[in-house]
Amino acid sequence: MVLDSPPMNNPLHAAVSGCVLWGLAACGGEAPAPAELPVRVDPRIGSGGQGFAVGSAFVGAAAPHGLVKAGPDTSGPVFGTLRFLHCAGYWADDDTILGFSQLHAHGTGLPDYGVLRVMPLTAAPGATLNRAATASKFDKESEVAEMGYYAVTLDNGHIRTEITASPRVAHYRIAYPSSASRGDLLVDLGATLVDGKVDDAEVQVMNGEVTGRVHTSGSMSSSYGGFDAFFVLRSRGAISHASVFAAGATTGSEAAHASDVSVVLSYDGLVAPIELQIGMSYTSVGEARKNLEAEASAFDFDGTRQATLAAWNERIHRVTTTGGTNREQRIFLSSMYHLFLMPSIVSDADGTYLGMDGTVHVADGFRYVSDLSMWDTYRTLHPLYDLIAHDSARDAVRSLVVMAEQHGTYPKWPLAIGETGTMLGSSAEVVLADAYARGVTDFPAEEAYALARAAAMDVTAPAGGRGGRSDVGGYMENGYVDLSRGRSVSITTEYSYDDFALAQLARALGHDADADALALRSQSWRNLWDPSVGFLRARRATGQFEQLSFDPIAFTEGYAEANAWQTVFAPAHDVDGLATLMGGREQLVAKLQTFFESAETDLAGIKDVVTAALERPYYWGGNEPDIHVPYTFAQAGRPDLTQKWARWAATKLYGDGTNGLPGNDDGGTLGAWYVFTAMGLYPLPGTDRFIIGAPLFPRVDVAVEGGTFTILAPDSSAERPYVQAVTLDGVAVTQPELRQSDLRAGHTLRFEMGALPSTWGR
Repeated sequence: MVLDSPPMNNPLHAAVSGCVLWGLAACGGEAPAPAELPVRVDPRIGSGGQGFAVGSAFVGAAAPHGLVKAGPDTSGPVFGTLRFLHCAGYWADDDTILGFSQLHAHGTGLPDYGVLRVMPLTAAPGATLNRAATASKFDKESEVAEMGYYAVTLDNGHIRTEITASPRVAHYRIAYPSSASRGDLLVDLGATLVDGKVDDAEVQVMNGEVTGRVHTSGSMSSSYGGFDAFFVLRSRGAISHASVFAAGATTGSEAAHASDVSVVLSYDGLVAPIELQIGMSYTSVGEARKNLEAEASAFDFDGTRQATLAAWNERIHRVTTTGGTNREQRIFLSSMYHLFLMPSIVSDADGTYLGMDGTVHVADGFRYVSDLSMWDTYRTLHPLYDLIAHDSARDAVRSLVVMAEQHGTYPKWPLAIGETGTMLGSSAEVVLADAYARGVTDFPAEEAYALARAAAMDVTAPAGGRGGRSDVGGYMENGYVDLSRGRSVSITTEYSYDDFALAQLARALGHDADADALALRSQSWRNLWDPSVGFLRARRATGQFEQLSFDPIAFTEGYAEANAWQTVFAPAHDVDGLATLMGGREQLVAKLQTFFESAETDLAGIKDVVTAALERPYYWGGNEPDIHVPYTFAQAGRPDLTQKWARWAATKLYGDGTNGLPGNDDGGTLGAWYVFTAMGLYPLPGTDRFIIGAPLFPRVDVAVEGGTFTILAPDSSAERPYVQAVTLDGVAVTQPELRQSDLRAGHTLRFEMGALPSTWGR
């Protein structure tokens, strides 16, 4: 996804030991020191770009799936804090740090979070606090960004700030210049990212600790009224003095309750860097303290950094590649890193969490997660979890089920403690169906199905509403969502895919009548085919197509973040239907060829940052509705063209610079696309099926349940991109498709590659 709202007019516009790892992963001994590891993952990949090509990657310190994502919020001389560039707080071309906040999202199209900002100062303010005066320029050359670690030297007195994190605790080490006899630190409860606000906050300084609560809302969380973030901050180094401010003026007390609250901590007689630990919780100050005690019982910045790095290494090496260039390896490993920044664990260390019903619950046997960008992630991220990270997949589906039980319906885009209602369709249904089909079955599937079925199929809406199925009444009556509803074509294609996925779950659970009805209904997208133009078009409830002049590359009201070209191939579950409507498979392949050849011409025509920042009119690899389309060739009987265009997209649209993503990563969606493409496999979401492409590396080892599945393509290269033959454990694979059960531990998928297209798989 590039935008989660209508486009702007201007697109430019206990100290943790290395063997505990907080339950995230086990390690077999002490992890090597960070300096001993090759620096191959670069968290800054995707943190730049402009307009619709901005990646919105989070830059800072986080543990895998960590609630805490602590990092810099920045501003620049040209765009300031322009919302579209600062959805994750940081933009690569900025030169000023406003401060370091503790909560961020990764790869989103709207800004949110940026909560509880801290900032080292050269001197304490007087009786009034000017927030703008506390910002500092910084030198890019001083930055270090690694997995679970960020460091930078601020120009305001050359203060070195280092950050690491455990899942629920931010850890800081701040070194003031050796000449300084005193250090000051701003703890700002009133700051947020652009478009955010704090409407209530309270803080108290007592016994060397700062505790408090911030009620905040951003561009997405404002839809449900925002959320409370609770914290406990403690420091190594005695606080000499604390000045509490409300509305920018000192209160003269050790506590304050207002909409704009901050504290300046002063440390006299510095002899060593200051260390901070900030425990966070959405439940209470008491739970924030428990999180702090569970994950940081003593000050050990280096130990925390080491443990977090070990947790990341375990995650990113669940898929490993051999061969390729250093650049390709950096892109791949950085894509693996992006997979596990979201969703975020929002349950506390003891399992407590604030549910969508506003009451406190305990997650039993799973970690309750939020920050689920499902309109994006159902396409690639969740199928990848279902293959290599059953723990992450289980946490997501079990969280979705309890959200539906508490909220009354499945959410579309839950963030923090609530449902934002962002985007369209009922993507949770696809996530659930995909998990069950691919072997992640340790969730209450019958209850999950009953909740989804009621919203999708009952004539009368359930008491909790229909959630993402809010337009299903007209869809059931007419066979499509009519144009009185904005984005009606895209809602129809999403509902059709949701029906397809829910039919798979119904069939697996033995609800055959439902499965038959849903399978038939999954063809509803066909009702929007206009043969006079050869595309899907918005249609009135009376049956007439929209009477406006038609331009297939125009971004119009009927489509969500797409145009007619990018929407016509959306039904990946019904390629037979596409071929039938277009006059046969040859005609479908010809239309696909035009789509990609036009995209290639468009890409070659980009000459400057302005044109690079615009929406792409044909294949748009940075936006979700058509990211799967290179694999439609194989479904249509031309796997050689999948091999050609998937490699083209991977090599032309992805890079290892700050502009290395073709659009918002959306919680790892694009990262998962690259990982799958590098493996030579691509999922059909909601099923156990994979479409076969062509590996980008000579060898890929995939950690699956029980061991390792190996993919070999020893001759794979830019000069030999085409598949000549495929075998699975020596047995010929003749069609470009595999099932999840084929990807078993100890087994090998082998590709023979060549310089020219072959007839394999046709």
